[in-house]
Amino acid sequence: MKTWIRNSFAVALAAALGLGATAATAAPWGDCGGPGGGMHRMHRMDPAAMSEHMSQRLAALQTALALKPEQAPAWEQFKGVMQEKGRRMSEHMQAMRTQERPKTALERMERMESFAKERLASMQDVHKATEALYGGLDAAQKKTFDEQFPMFGPRGMARGGKASGRMGA
Repeated sequence: MKTWIRNSFAVALAAALGLGATAATAAPWGDCGGPGGGMHRMHRMDPAAMSEHMSQRLAALQTALALKPEQAPAWEQFKGVMQEKGRRMSEHMQAMRTQERPKTALERMERMESFAKERLASMQDVHKATEALYGGLDAAQKKTFDEQFPMFGPRGMARGGKASGRMGA
């Protein structure tokens, strides 16, 4: 192969890779799979910004559902549970930033188990509140809820509110 063709090919390949890396890091929530994206970026997010983000998502869902007055109590309960979940997650992330890192594998495992138990309890609360709200929605509202709700998980946030098709999303 001629030298100029080989050099041109190498430059084109490097440019393509550089543009791809720039596009990946420019995404608002990043991609779940890469460094600096998804949950990694959320760990660095300001608690007030996380709270504001959750409030905006809840407001968008409430608007999309076009709730009737009789559905308001179930919505308020759901909204309260979601906000509490966000508050606890924010507190946990803040604590993780300030706590000393575990030194041993056993300490890391204990910390992971503790966090998993907290997340399970939180998910159970969200499940109960969602059941109460979902049961009072009509068919069109249920369809809207089913389309909009995945945005409240890590996969959905990484995709800008769109289900990613992975891990049940």
